[in-house]
Amino acid sequence: MELKPISKIAILASGRGSNFEAIASAVISGDLPAEIVLIASDKQEAPVLEKAKSKGLRVLAEKDQSALLGVLKSLQVDYVVLAGYMRILSKDFISAFADPRGFSRIVNIHPSLLPAFPGLESYRKAFESGVKVAGVTVHFVDAGIDTGPICAQESFEISDCKTLEEVEARGLAVEHKLYAKTLNWILRNEFKINERGGRLHVQPY
Repeated sequence: MELKPISKIAILASGRGSNFEAIASAVISGDLPAEIVLIASDKQEAPVLEKAKSKGLRVLAEKDQSALLGVLKSLQVDYVVLAGYMRILSKDFISAFADPRGFSRIVNIHPSLLPAFPGLESYRKAFESGVKVAGVTVHFVDAGIDTGPICAQESFEISDCKTLEEVEARGLAVEHKLYAKTLNWILRNEFKINERGGRLHVQPY
């Protein structure tokens, strides 16, 4: 049986890198068909860089997106995976990963059930709004703020949460499982895209 090629991915993160660790674990175990060719951060002191170094991975601290894009192109990256990357990507950066199927090969995980609570501090917004259910969305990135094609969503109950920290802990547990699971079929290119409710949605075969 012919084996499908492994996708080369670069992970961009700004903070502690918990989603990076979940993805790296899935790669190491063989559950995720990917080669992590770079971990990049816009912050020199981001904890994710040390975590990546400890796994023997190539790291880069770079704020300039043009310079970062040049490195990604030289590494022939197939997909860019955002894991807590706190900078808005430029249109040029996004267009560099344009796919003929009508999306960019840049994947993000967002801490809400989009289109609810886009932007920053989404778990806080959900907690303070008094909603009973929060959630997580994996989506392709476009030029808008969390408006790209939705790949997967998962909800979780927060009506019994007394603090924001409880909400965040539940959310992270969902993020770590959902991201690796969704990337599995994205990186295999085993999906179709259709429009529903005025927004593109991505579904696995």
